[in-house]
Amino acid sequence: MDRIRSELCDGYRRIEATMAGRIEDGEVVTRTMLDAARRSAEEATPTWLCAEVVETLSAQVPSPIETDVLVGAGDRGFLLFEKAVCSTMLGDAGSLGIAPVNGVLWWTADFDGQEFHQDADHPNLIVVHALSTLTSREMPWSPRVWSDSTLTDLGMFPMPLGIEGAPPSGLNNDLAPAVRLLLGYGVAVATSRVLFDTVADSSTCAPTLSAPRQVAVVYDA
Repeated sequence: MDRIRSELCDGYRRIEATMAGRIEDGEVVTRTMLDAARRSAEEATPTWLCAEVVETLSAQVPSPIETDVLVGAGDRGFLLFEKAVCSTMLGDAGSLGIAPVNGVLWWTADFDGQEFHQDADHPNLIVVHALSTLTSREMPWSPRVWSDSTLTDLGMFPMPLGIEGAPPSGLNNDLAPAVRLLLGYGVAVATSRVLFDTVADSSTCAPTLSAPRQVAVVYDA
């Protein structure tokens, strides 16, 4: 997990380097997203979810549900999955334009209609980055930035905070399983229904980084 974190951070840094000195429309937003994703990979605790835990958390999402539970596990987060939680057309990856979602990063922001502001006191959305074993074909930079990385960033999808609604179904949203998992994980952490174990490779973690962990137990809702 530390290796995956390091690989992702290196990829984001390479992208940021390719953009150095460029001034184009949309650059400010893109730079903000890259910086925020890298910071999430660096600062959030990498958390491993086995397939059984994913199934349990996804099945325990109440309806209706407040979207503020998405930040129940923190304003920044980093989850890795034993098995892909869904397949998505986000990023148009692979020969079929579909890629597995093998992990997610998230960060909160205040979006004023033009720019994302990180570390806001009152964020109005959460930005989720889908991580995959495949590489997006929609990137404005070379896919080679991810050549040494186990996972890549397919792209992001924002979700509003402060609203109530039903959990998404998979009928018109191929990211619905990932969203349900995030909702279930957020509410479980906020209500202290999960127990974490430190993973075996945590001894290799740099002193400035949080040690990776895995969800060991999910208590009944």
